[in-house]
Amino acid sequence: MIALLAEGSTERAILNVLLDHDVLKFNRTDLLQEEVLRVRAGRLFAKRYLNKGLQSKIDIYRVLDSRAENFKLPKAYEKKVSSITNIYTRPEIEILYILYHNDYSKFANQTDKPSTFAKKNYHDVQNLKAYDENYDFWNQHFDRLIDVLEQYRKYKNGSEHAIYDLLK
Repeated sequence: MIALLAEGSTERAILNVLLDHDVLKFNRTDLLQEEVLRVRAGRLFAKRYLNKGLQSKIDIYRVLDSRAENFKLPKAYEKKVSSITNIYTRPEIEILYILYHNDYSKFANQTDKPSTFAKKNYHDVQNLKAYDENYDFWNQHFDRLIDVLEQYRKYKNGSEHAIYDLLK
C-alpha cells in the first residue's frame, strides 16, 4: 500500500496526470484511497488514514518543496509505516513551467521565486496554484512534462529524490 501525499494543488495535479497516463512505478489501485492525498502533517495523516484496519504496512511518498517541514507520526502509528520518502520540488513546483519554456538560465540570473517569475512571464496558465488549470495544462503537454521532469532531475544532480524518480 502506498500513500502519495502532495503539498499543494499543483503537485497533486501533476501526480494525477502521471497516474492517468500510467507512467509511475505504481498505479492508482496501489494508493491509499486510490488517490493523491493533500495532507502535510504526520499527526493528521495518522488520524485520518492510519486509524483504519490496514492489511499491510504503508510506504509514504511526500511531494513537497520544503526540507524543513516535519512529518512526525505519533509513536503508536509508526509500526504501520514501512518507509517515508520525501520527493522535493525545490525551490517550488513552478520551476517546471520555467523549464517547459526553456528559460532556466534566464530564471537563474534573477532573484524572483519560480512562482513569481512564471506569473510575470507566462500566461498559458492563469492561476499557477489552481488544480484544474495545472491538470489541463500538463495533461495537454504530457510528453513535455516527462522531458521537463527529467531535465529538472538532472539539475538536482541526484542529491534528493525528484518526481522523475517515481517514473517507471
